[in-house]
Amino acid sequence: MSNKHLFFLLLCLLPVCGLAQRPVLQEYVNLRQYQQVVAYADSLTQADSADYVTMSAIGQAYEGLLQYQNAYRCYEHCFHLDTTNNDALSQLARMAMNVGKAAVAKQCFQKVLQRDSADFFANYQLGRLYAQQGDYEQAIAQYDVLRNQDSTTVNPVIYRNIADCYMQMNAVQAAALCYFQAYNVNRENAGLANALVNCLLRVGETGLADALQICDTALYYNPGNRALLRSKAMGCYMGKRYSTADSIYKNLLAAGDSSFLTLKYGGASRYLANYAFDAIPLLEAAYAKDTTDVETTLLLGAALGKTYDRRKALTLFDHAERLMQPDPAWVNLLLLSRCETLWADGQGQKANRLIYEAWKKQPERLDYLFRLEQRFPNTGKSYQDSPEWLANALFVKHLFLTECLAAGRYTKYLHLYRNFLEYVQDDAFFQNKSELEMIAPDGKRSRLTVEELKQLLGRLPLPPEEE
Repeated sequence: MSNKHLFFLLLCLLPVCGLAQRPVLQEYVNLRQYQQVVAYADSLTQADSADYVTMSAIGQAYEGLLQYQNAYRCYEHCFHLDTTNNDALSQLARMAMNVGKAAVAKQCFQKVLQRDSADFFANYQLGRLYAQQGDYEQAIAQYDVLRNQDSTTVNPVIYRNIADCYMQMNAVQAAALCYFQAYNVNRENAGLANALVNCLLRVGETGLADALQICDTALYYNPGNRALLRSKAMGCYMGKRYSTADSIYKNLLAAGDSSFLTLKYGGASRYLANYAFDAIPLLEAAYAKDTTDVETTLLLGAALGKTYDRRKALTLFDHAERLMQPDPAWVNLLLLSRCETLWADGQGQKANRLIYEAWKKQPERLDYLFRLEQRFPNTGKSYQDSPEWLANALFVKHLFLTECLAAGRYTKYLHLYRNFLEYVQDDAFFQNKSELEMIAPDGKRSRLTVEELKQLLGRLPLPPEEE
């Protein structure tokens, strides 16, 4: 064969070889031999990177290796190669969710649905995305599109997801109905059965009988399932069948379940079944895991109090009482947030009274008085048309300044209040008053002599420039 003919043959075979490489990559992906595909990715030619099938296979390989950033870049490249391809959009959207690009994922799924509103994958994934973002109502609306596509068939996955959203919204009754629809077509699914049982337990007494019946059915298909056994034990505990609950918790403990809830409610069941002494080891183990749980602390104290260690029991009762007190930081946040809202809502007097009463309970909290006195301006002209408002301001500012001077706090800034007090003093002089009225936030009235006002002014520092 001449060299000319050989060269021509090679030219014909080159495209064939290039085409043959592409399905081989996809075959590797199908066989989950992802490393071979990724190895090939290191030697990509310009022609390879312009081929959709090749880049899609490489993206799938990266995805299989959980290298989501690399997979995202490949799928993004694939989409730019073919913007009309729904598979490219779906791949890009799915990977965008994995790398935290929620906005990109949403845009991609919405583009798919613009082309085909019935696309199952796009509707489903968009519903999941809304749920992950906490927009449960929108997630349910998206799942409803799929639920309504075939009203004659119940898809347990769709109903389970809708039920999960309802649970997050605390719509327990609606969640129970959806869980039951899903469970009814897949009674062997332990996870689904347990979700339904937990939902029914949250319903309360009216759901107990159904919850226990479903537990028994699910345990028939999944004997020994710990999650179901825990749920059944909790159902018995809630139904005050303490001996039955105790026996189930015994079996869970024997099987190696030493979780906090098993220890806690196993001990509680044993105690309430009148086996206080036997309950102590479980409650002590639960208390060791969480010394801040009020119920565990009380139950352990009660069990010890009935048996041999009353001194420790009394210590635990004191600890439980402290635990039942709200966290001061949250109490303060509640108070100040409520007052800010009342002030903004035009209910200033109510807010002033609340914060004043809170200060009386905690006199060291001068920040409360500061928040209160800040409601009254330090410029005298503000009070020219309202003697009562001036009386309110005088009480609050006099109290704040007196407390600050006594505690030696905020003294650097107290000169800022001289303007107000000097205005009050001058106003008293022109009206020939020897006493001034003050009105507390709770409405109680008192008197302040002009001489006492002068003495307070004399204790305040001068402005820095005058010093």
